[in-house]
Amino acid sequence: MALSLSLIINILLAVIALSAILYVVIFIKPTKKILLLRPRDRRGKSLTITQETDLGLVCKPTKGVTHRFIKVGPSWVFHEAGRMITRFLGLEGTAYTAIVKGDELVNVSIKEFLIFLWDKKFYDAIPEVQRDKVETDVIGVTIRVQKIDEEEEGLSALTADDINDENDNIVLSKIAEPQKADLSQNILRNVMWLLLGAFGMYFVVTRGMV
Repeated sequence: MALSLSLIINILLAVIALSAILYVVIFIKPTKKILLLRPRDRRGKSLTITQETDLGLVCKPTKGVTHRFIKVGPSWVFHEAGRMITRFLGLEGTAYTAIVKGDELVNVSIKEFLIFLWDKKFYDAIPEVQRDKVETDVIGVTIRVQKIDEEEEGLSALTADDINDENDNIVLSKIAEPQKADLSQNILRNVMWLLLGAFGMYFVVTRGMV
């Protein structure tokens, strides 16, 4: 009986230890992500980074598509629920695929650029698994956060007085809201009494009571 109890205790301890390890791996293990921004439609999505080198990042495939990013902008470290998350900001496209045609700047695919660089015969001789990295994978760059120029954007600079005035306006509006509600209720109540009085007077007059 003592052996069985000892075995049960060891099993419970092993289950607890395994649960603790899984919790650390799943919920506390540091992770790296990239926030892909799409300026065209003002949307974005979060991608999990599976590989990082000095040059770039490779993300976990989503719907059969692998995203690769050339590192230009820095990463940002966040602490969320006891977990460290490193995030990059990224955009699709790269300066290496921009060419000039006539008077316009035209973006071409990396495949087209490499064919231009190496010629098509050499490109076609590359193994298919390597060509897939530029033909089917989506290439992007990480970006930096840059402060805007208020004057260029047509924005007036905020001062401490402006912020204080804004806070005062918010406080005053909060105070005025219940007073406006009470005033509206009083007006409605008075109108109802006036209508009721008018109806009473009409009833008395039409009945010949005065």
